[in-house]
Amino acid sequence: MLVNSEFLPSEKEFFEFLKVRFSTVGLDFEEFYEIGIIERSLQILEKRFSLIRTKYFTNSINSKARFSATHYSGHALILYQIARECFLDGRVDLAERVYFLNISTTSADLHYEIDLPLRTGCDHPFGTVIGRAEFSSKATLFFNQQCTIGGNFDTFGEPKYPKIDGSLFLHPKASLVGENFISGLVILGNSSYVKDFGELKDCLVFGESPNLIVKTLSEQIVLNHSFFN
Repeated sequence: MLVNSEFLPSEKEFFEFLKVRFSTVGLDFEEFYEIGIIERSLQILEKRFSLIRTKYFTNSINSKARFSATHYSGHALILYQIARECFLDGRVDLAERVYFLNISTTSADLHYEIDLPLRTGCDHPFGTVIGRAEFSSKATLFFNQQCTIGGNFDTFGEPKYPKIDGSLFLHPKASLVGENFISGLVILGNSSYVKDFGELKDCLVFGESPNLIVKTLSEQIVLNHSFFN
């Protein structure tokens, strides 16, 4: 049961909109209610949205999580979480359809097998792909449009994936692939491409691997730059 949320334009219209979207891929929205998927998803999303410092996810006056029927950035995270809960419940058949629905309606590819941190937010996630990566419980992630997180093959043909143990912010078209270790605050600049760089901590990154420009962030920026509560 949600205790710190509001629905726009109303709770009824929000859920009616979801029902229509689910029907487009042959899903019965009521089934998700019956098996507890919707309740578990919304409980996690209420916590997630209330931690994001933007007016589209959190009411700045009363700090309530905002569920909007027409905010597509929010829907990308909503559909991801529903697919994730289906997967954890052993219903991969349902997870696959919700995953497809997310891609087809928000153009955000957030795979349900990836355990995104609670502090995950986005703005205009059109064309973004969040693939295989390992996030710690204290990690945070904020991404924009056409961003990529995923793997790369090493010289032995083995796939390597990023590990995020800090706060990662991706500007539009930023990519993080392969063996990278993120700690502290790391900001990837517009159109940056980071591949198999190794460890990155408290820095701003520009350019493309192997010719990256890495600038150390000041302690003040590290302490104050966050999209999350």
